[in-house]
Amino acid sequence: MKRRSSKSGTAGIPLPQFLDIEDLRKLSGYAHWIPITHGLYKDFFVKRYPFWEWNQIIPELIKSKVLVLHSSEPKHLALSQNLYIARDIQGLSIQIKDGKVKISIKKTDAK
Repeated sequence: MKRRSSKSGTAGIPLPQFLDIEDLRKLSGYAHWIPITHGLYKDFFVKRYPFWEWNQIIPELIKSKVLVLHSSEPKHLALSQNLYIARDIQGLSIQIKDGKVKISIKKTDAK
């Protein structure tokens, strides 16, 4: 997947990102107390998501119910660390707008 340039229009402001299922799977692999408390996710974020913070992505996706914990529903796809996403979601765009995280979901075409 192509990534946007790591340079931001305004220093320190995260660029909008499109996250596909594979990106979400990699991100959710860090959703465990060991990588979080030991800062193991930081290098990954600096390289892949410059200027973004952990709490601006995974916790926001859980809060907005894009990601769910411990699902046994067949409509959900397992990512990692007991995080799941609806099977009809192809990916999502995430950006900071007016100081808030905004999420736009891209779903598969219904046939």
